[in-house]
Amino acid sequence: MPEIVYITPEFAIGPQITEEDIGALKEAGFASILNARPDDEIGEYMLSDQAESLAKAQDLGYAHSPTEGYEIFEPEIIDAFERALAELPKPIFSHCKTGTRSAMLWGLVAARHRDVEEVISTLRAAGQDLDFLEQELRESAEAASESLLRLKDDALTSLSRSTLLGSPNLQVHTTKPDDK
Repeated sequence: MPEIVYITPEFAIGPQITEEDIGALKEAGFASILNARPDDEIGEYMLSDQAESLAKAQDLGYAHSPTEGYEIFEPEIIDAFERALAELPKPIFSHCKTGTRSAMLWGLVAARHRDVEEVISTLRAAGQDLDFLEQELRESAEAASESLLRLKDDALTSLSRSTLLGSPNLQVHTTKPDDK
């Protein structure tokens, strides 16, 4: 099983998964898998169609929100990741090549619902030193606050109230492959 880093009790990140990891993630208590890796990215890994089929066979929710490094700050990319967070059963395990992209996307979404300082603090507590994202987090929050459609979306309003995006007093831990 890949190293699992909990950002919040309902959201964790990790590196690319294998076929065997899907069952292990189910056994670890995850209800969904969120794949942020594009199918055409360089490297050997399981394609999203295969991962979705295997996840569904394990009765896990699955979403594919592919993100190239250069487009991670585009509002439609953040919107797609946010939609997946709002709709997937919790807890969610999100992966990409190393887990960093998933952490960044979580932060960009969380900044739409929480104070940027809280988001950075939550990421830092999880071992994700992404302070360099502060300006992008602020821009993501500002762009989201300008959208009138967001006020009418029950799923996003619900996400705003959930603990999926964190709270100031969260305790975070890491599970390594050899932990049981």
